[in-house]
Parts: sequence; structure tokens; C-alpha cells
Amino acid sequence: MSSVATVIVAYNSGEFLRRCLAAVGSDHAETLVVDNGSPERSAADVCAELGHVRLIERARNDGFATAANAGVAATTAPWVLLLNPDAWPLGDGIETLLAYAERDPRTAAVGPLLVDEDGQPTRSTIRAPLSAAALALWVALPKRVSAAYAVWRRATGDKASDRVLADEFLQGSALLLRRSAFEEVGGFDESFFMYGEDADLCARLRGAGWGVELCTDATFVHVGGGSSGGAGERLRIELLRSWLRLIAKRDGIARAERARRWLQRSLRIKGQRDAAAWAGSGGVGDLLGLPE
Repeated sequence: MSSVATVIVAYNSGEFLRRCLAAVGSDHAETLVVDNGSPERSAADVCAELGHVRLIERARNDGFATAANAGVAATTAPWVLLLNPDAWPLGDGIETLLAYAERDPRTAAVGPLLVDEDGQPTRSTIRAPLSAAALALWVALPKRVSAAYAVWRRATGDKASDRVLADEFLQGSALLLRRSAFEEVGGFDESFFMYGEDADLCARLRGAGWGVELCTDATFVHVGGGSSGGAGERLRIELLRSWLRLIAKRDGIARAERARRWLQRSLRIKGQRDAAAWAGSGGVGDLLGLPE
């Protein structure tokens, strides 16, 4: 497929990267791996085995958004398939995504149906907790909130349809992007280190009049956690930081500060001491590096 460049951002991804590249294959305009400052050089070893794969090795980990932007900028095809190393297509998933995307010239981003390694459907779209109450509930009752959202999603948007609801976003773990639209909105916001950059991108694409769609005829595996390098508590804090950043960007610093205070209380109640200490270590501007 000469119209698709595949870009994979890797960090200590080991065998996941090898499996991903094998599933992607070599029938693409470009296949590029961006190693995001991994202490191990496993990406170099994997790419060396495959003559069609280019490798960019970054000296340090500046975050997913920065690495993904660098990868997209280093390719030229009109469509870019962005993949995590722990995500890969099943069957003709890439071709199906492309055919779906090309039906409408205003479609900018298309995500596939995501399944786990056992073939069970996982979350292909996500609804971000973008208010103080929603964020506090998301921390306090994560399983109940997820279950309630799944019921609501089935009731308001047919689970088998290609419709992405207005307050949902596609996961960046497997995402086909129209280059012209991606460049028009400035790519990923590099102030997001990890998580949330996909939600922000979907919102800005929609704001610019582009379509964001789900193609359930294309299926990709997403293992989850195989491209982050571990350190669960640190990653949890990064996710919370990203939710706060999204609130600040959409609704302003005052509402984000209110959400931070609710978040801190909820984390204390849940006994998540490290995350609660982080949330209470300063105002939201301090946590996000923003002027208050």
C-alpha cells in the first residue's frame, strides 16, 4: 500500500515490537520505528533483522506525542498508521481501515475494533473524565464507572456501529490519520507526555471540521501496557496529569484547579498515597507547568 506509512513509537518493547512488525508486513510505502530513548537497544536489533524498516533513535524519552510527531514528520505518505508496539492488525485490518477512510474526503482519523490477545473486544473508544465530579468518580469507582459507561454506550450508540460519540475519542494505540488533516491542526500537542494526546487530537480535528470515525470491520489486537515500560504508579500519575491537562485546555485553569482538589480527596479516600501526595504537591498550574 503505497499510500500508507506505518509509524511505531517504541520504548523497551522487546518481543512486542517484533510481533507488531511481523503482522504489519512489508507491503507499505514506509515503515518507521521511533525508539523513544529506551535504555535497552532492542528496537535496533529488531529493525536490523528487517531491511524495510527504518529506525529513528531518540536520545531521551520526551514523551509519546513528541516521538509520534517526529515519526510522522519523517514519512511522506498521505496516510499514517500510528501503532503501539503492543498493537497489530488481524487479517486485512490495515486495508480495511484505509478503504473506510477514503470513502469520505473529510475523514481525518479512523480507529479499528480493538480486541485482546484472546480475541475479546476491549475499549475501542474512550470517554475522558472531563469534570471535577467525573474525575473523582473515575478514581473512586473505576470498575463501576466503566461498567456504567459500557451500558450507556450501548444504549446511546449502537456498539456495532461506526459512530464515535461527540464526547468520545479514538485510542492512539492503533489509529489511521490523514496527513493533511494531522498537519493542519499541528499534530499532537507535545505538552502531553503520555496519555490524553489522542483525546486532544480528536477534539482539535473535530473542531477543524474533520471526521473522527470507528471502523468495526477492521480488527486490531491491543495488549495494553506492553509499550509503556512498566512503573504502574508513575503511569497512573501521568494519566491523571493528562486528564487535568485536558480539562485545563478545554475549560480553563480555574476548572482544572477545582478538579485537582476533588481528585486529591478521592485519591486519599482510595488510599492511593503516592498519587494523592502528587495531586497535593501544588496547584494545577504547578502540576502541569502552566501559569495560574
